[in-house]
Amino acid sequence: MKKFYFLFSLFFIGTSVFAQQTENPLKSRFPKAQIKSFFKMAEQQKVLPLQKQSEEQQNQIQSGAGQIISLSKKLTLPAHIRNYKKTINANDTLIVVDTMNITGTYFHNGPIIIFNGGLLHFKNANATILGDIYVWGTNSRLYADSSYLYIPQQYFYQRSLVVVDGGIVHYNQTTLDHSGLSHNLLAANNSFIEMIDVQNIGFTTNGVYGNAQIFINGTNEAGEYVTTDYSKLHFKNANTILLWHQFPDTALINFTFPDGDTVMSYHFNNTLPGIHGVEYSIDVDTCTNVMWGMMPVNGSDVTISNSKIRTIGLWFTGNDTIAVNGLVNNSHYTAFTADLSDRNLQLNNCDVQTWSIYPMDGTHVNLSGCIVGEVGGEQHSVFSGLNFTCDGSGGYMWASDTSFVLAGYCSAINSVRSQANGILLFAYSSLMGGYPMATGNSVIMVIQSSVQQEPVPLDNSCAWYAFIEKPFDTFVDTITAVTGSAWIDKTPTSSLMDFASKRLYYQANGASSWIEIPIDSTSEIRDDILGLWDTQGLTAGQYNIKLVLRDNWGNFAEAMKNVNLLPKMLANIEEHHSNIIRCFPNPANNNLTISGIEKHNSQINIYSSDGKNVTAMTHFKTGRNIEVDISSLTNGVYFIAVENEDLSSYFKFMKR
Repeated sequence: MKKFYFLFSLFFIGTSVFAQQTENPLKSRFPKAQIKSFFKMAEQQKVLPLQKQSEEQQNQIQSGAGQIISLSKKLTLPAHIRNYKKTINANDTLIVVDTMNITGTYFHNGPIIIFNGGLLHFKNANATILGDIYVWGTNSRLYADSSYLYIPQQYFYQRSLVVVDGGIVHYNQTTLDHSGLSHNLLAANNSFIEMIDVQNIGFTTNGVYGNAQIFINGTNEAGEYVTTDYSKLHFKNANTILLWHQFPDTALINFTFPDGDTVMSYHFNNTLPGIHGVEYSIDVDTCTNVMWGMMPVNGSDVTISNSKIRTIGLWFTGNDTIAVNGLVNNSHYTAFTADLSDRNLQLNNCDVQTWSIYPMDGTHVNLSGCIVGEVGGEQHSVFSGLNFTCDGSGGYMWASDTSFVLAGYCSAINSVRSQANGILLFAYSSLMGGYPMATGNSVIMVIQSSVQQEPVPLDNSCAWYAFIEKPFDTFVDTITAVTGSAWIDKTPTSSLMDFASKRLYYQANGASSWIEIPIDSTSEIRDDILGLWDTQGLTAGQYNIKLVLRDNWGNFAEAMKNVNLLPKMLANIEEHHSNIIRCFPNPANNNLTISGIEKHNSQINIYSSDGKNVTAMTHFKTGRNIEVDISSLTNGVYFIAVENEDLSSYFKFMKR
C-alpha cells in the first residue's frame, strides 16, 4: 500500500530548499504506554513461539492502495517557491516556471517542481530523474513525447508524481521506468492527466480525488486507481487495471461487477440503478485483466452480489475504537454480512481474494484471527493486531504519518515498513518475502521476530533490533552462550533515538522474579554472544531468557525466548550407550522395544525434553526384549535411560 502520506514531505528529503526541524517531535509522542503494555502481556504469556512461516507467496499483482485523505487541505506550495520568476536549479531542485525543452540524454539529481504555468517538455529524450516530480497550479505542464523517463528507486514507493490545482500531464509514446518497483501518482484538484501508448516498468498506485481527470489510451499496465470525490477516469485499450471504488459514508450501493478478463464496456456513476451517494465516474472501453476493488467507509451501506472481487479495503475514519476479526482472504461468501458495527457490508455469492485494513484519523483498530492482504495506519491512528496473517496479496504492512502500528504473534509475507513519522512494532512474529525497513523520519522496532534480513533504516529514520537466537536447549551445571542481536541504528542525518544499553535476565517458568545475567550492557551486539548463562545449581525444566534493549530517550523493548534446561546426565547422551543394549523403533508410535539387558534389577526411566521423568520401571529379568508402552505420551522428543550396577545407557527417541 502506498500511503499517500503528506506527499509534499517527500520533497524535504535530500534537499536543503526547506529548513529541517531542530528537535524531533516523535520523542514526546512515543507510545511508551502501549509498548510497555504489550511486553507485559508477552511476559505473562511466558511461552513465546515464533509463528510458522508460509512457504507460498502469491504471484499476482500486489495492490498498494491505501487511505486517500483530503490532501488538498495539506498540500501547499511554500511561499518562497512561489517567488521564483524564472526556471532555476536551486540546491538540486529544478524549479520550472517558464518553458524548458529537453531532447537527447538528460540527468537531474533531485526533485522537479513545475508551477506558475511552467512547461517541462521531454521530446525524443532519454532522461534520468533522481527525485519526485510536482506539477502545480493552473496550466503548469509536464509533457513527454517519444521519450524514456528513468526514475530509479531504492525501495518501492520511494518516488511520486504529484499533479494538483490544475496541473496537466501528457505522455505520448513514452516509457516510464521506476526500476520495476511500485510507485505513486497523485492527481487532485482539477488536474488533468493523459497517457497515450505508454509503457510502464513498475506498478503504479494512483490516488485520484477532487475534480481530477485521468484518460488512458493504450498501456501494458495501467496500475491501480483509488477513485474518490468528483473525479473522472476513462480507460481504453489498457491492460492490468485495479479499480478501487471508494464508498463514502453517504454511499448506498447495490451492485454487481462484471467479469474482468475482457471488459468491452463498463460504466460506474450515480445515474445508474443501485448507485447512490457517490459523485465520481469510471468508464472502461476494451480493456483486459480488469480487477474490481472497493473501499467502504464507516457509515456506508453496500451490497455486492454475484461478483469476483479482487480486494476490499476497509476504511476506518473518525475517532472510534473497533474490533475486527474473522476476515479471511480467498473466501467465497454465499450470504455474508460483515461483523462490523460501524457500517453495513453484505456479499451475496461473491469471491473475495483480499481483505485489507486501513485505520486513519484518530481511530483505534484491534485486529485478531484474520488473514488479510495489507495492514496500515495513517494520520494519528492506532492499529493493534495479534494472531493474524498479512499475506502480502494487498501490499505490505506499514505505519505512516504519526500513526502507531503494533503487530504481535503474526506472520507476514512481503515487507514491513515504517514511513513518514510513523512507529511500527513487529514483535514475536515472522516475516517472509521481504524485509523490515524504516523510511522518512519513522521508527521500526523488530523484536524477537524471524526475519530474512535485519531491519534497515533509510532517509532520517531509526531501526531497533532485539533477537535471542540461541540456546534452544541446554544443560544444568554448564556455562551456556546466549547469542543474538541487540542494537538501535539510525541514519547519519536522523535526530531520533540511539542505543543506550542492553541487559539479560533469566527465570524459571512460573517464577515471579527475574535474575540478571551479568553482561557488558554498554555495547551493541550483532549476531554474536549476548552473554554467558551459568546454570550451576539450577533445576532442570522450562526457563525464560529476557533481553531488554533501551534507548537514550528512556524507551525500552523486551525480547523473550523459552529454553529447555535438561538434566546434566543427558549432556553427552550420544556417548552413553552400550553396544549391547538397543532401543527401537525410532520414531515410535505406541510401543518401544529395548533389547540386550543382561542384568536383573535394571532401572528404566523416560524423560521428556524438559527433563521431567514421565515413565519409571524396574526390569527383573535378563536376556529378553522389553516392551515399553508409550501410547500415553504426547508426540515429541524423549530420552530413555537404562541403568544398573554395571552401566548407564541413554538413548534419544521420537514419539509420534
